[in-house]
Amino acid sequence: MTIHGCVIAGAARAVLILGAAGAGKSSLALDLMARGARLVADDRVVLQARDGALIASAPISLAGLIEVRGIGIARVAAQSSAAVSLVVDLDRAAAARLPDPLTWQHSGITLRLIAGREVPRLCTMLELWLRGEMDFTDDAGA
Repeated sequence: MTIHGCVIAGAARAVLILGAAGAGKSSLALDLMARGARLVADDRVVLQARDGALIASAPISLAGLIEVRGIGIARVAAQSSAAVSLVVDLDRAAAARLPDPLTWQHSGITLRLIAGREVPRLCTMLELWLRGEMDFTDDAGA
């Protein structure tokens, strides 16, 4: 199944970034890539449940391509696939300073969801999480 979003992989994990057009998915992806992460998919993401994991890849026609708003489409070094273990929704704002954990489900797999709109230092937090240097105390960053 293909969904609208962006996937970025770090050394230890991968994150699926969701949000409406113009929400900042590709911009956040570019910031994470500048910090060492790799693009898996931008704009459209193919998701497949495999052995209890949610595997993301880009449609063949979009592999290695990312939108740079105001400039155009750029070709970048990309990773062919990654197991997604966190979802960030840039359209949703946190309900509280320390909100209860949220989840997102796809193909029978449940992942931690972060309401990412207006989260201070979101890129920095994701960078640390992607490198495996940060976990969430409520679920160990599964």
